[in-house]
Amino acid sequence: MRVLLRLVRLMHGWRNMANISSDFLTKLEKIRVQFLFDHPFLSVLALSLPMEFGNNTHEAFETNGTHIFVDVGLSEHIPEQELKYIYAHTLLHILLKHPFRMSKRDHGTWNRSSDIVINLLLSDFERVGERPEHEVMLEKFRDKSVEEVYNILYAENKDGEGTPDEQNPKEEKRDLIEQEGDTNAAMEEIDALIVQAMGAARKQGNIPASFLELIKEVIRPKIDLETLLHTYMSESFFDKVSDFSRPNRRFIHQGLYLPGYKHERNRLMLYIALDRSMSISIEIFSKFLGIIDSVLRMSSDFEVSVIPFDESVDVKKIIQYDAQQRQPKIAFEKGNGGTLIEPVFEYLKTHAEIGATLMVLSDGIFKIEKASELNTLFLVSEKKNMKRLEAFGDVFYFDL
Repeated sequence: MRVLLRLVRLMHGWRNMANISSDFLTKLEKIRVQFLFDHPFLSVLALSLPMEFGNNTHEAFETNGTHIFVDVGLSEHIPEQELKYIYAHTLLHILLKHPFRMSKRDHGTWNRSSDIVINLLLSDFERVGERPEHEVMLEKFRDKSVEEVYNILYAENKDGEGTPDEQNPKEEKRDLIEQEGDTNAAMEEIDALIVQAMGAARKQGNIPASFLELIKEVIRPKIDLETLLHTYMSESFFDKVSDFSRPNRRFIHQGLYLPGYKHERNRLMLYIALDRSMSISIEIFSKFLGIIDSVLRMSSDFEVSVIPFDESVDVKKIIQYDAQQRQPKIAFEKGNGGTLIEPVFEYLKTHAEIGATLMVLSDGIFKIEKASELNTLFLVSEKKNMKRLEAFGDVFYFDL
């Protein structure tokens, strides 16, 4: 009953708006009622989010993650079934927090990545309208997160290999507005709506698994890579005994003398196998190495070996440094696209020290039949490859 009353109030407000045709408002009202019966989770958002009418910069429907902005001049001549699809598409941008998750990424590439994920997702639903021609949908990205799609498209753009816009080269869709201001407060409001929407989705009962998986990613607590690596490496390299004879050097500059960690081995050995076929920039890898370096320097002695590989180990490009040296600047060439993990394991059999740790930074697209003799952490950029690697070591998703 409360939902219907809210709908009536919204309808009444729209009719009092100047320069908006009654036919267009009727179309929107009809679509919202259809959502109420066909897709209650969309209805929760449609009835709760503010809709503002005006002149948009780019698209008929745009969103900043908390509001929907509608350009009536661009929208009123869109066929009703396409309008329904665009409305649902925009609501999913909000539900999946795409404006908030953009961060400092390239706006255009992020928008395209988000659109691809949503269009593939909507293809699993019935009664969501008709997809307009300008909405790109590429099957090769099915079951990938928006971050995974972005990483691939960004690398393709950089290498000049093209983007999904090859299907529509003159179209660069921009329906996402980057969120500004107090994003935490805005996120809390959206999170509350997502909880309501998911409650409605569960009652509906016929929700595609692909949608539920994406929502899990949105509502799952985020652990940043630095915290993850810090925790993992501390537990791997150090025991639980505090040691005041070795003050924690991270806090000495603040005048704080806190206990360091007592470690069992005189020298900590870490091997980082870097998959050169993966789409990773030098800047991102430097950040990754910096996180590792900050943890290792809690110890008095360590050695790091960075091992680039694709179908074989590039022995000439291996870089080593220890506690007496600064973190090196590392440049690496992109591989030929193929990846084999076995040569890395074979190399380490003859070169690695007992008790060392191996980190494999990869997309996970390689065949593996047995585990390394070293304690191994797989940091993979393709979520679909995580499950099959669990039998061979610890596995974490690395959002590049």
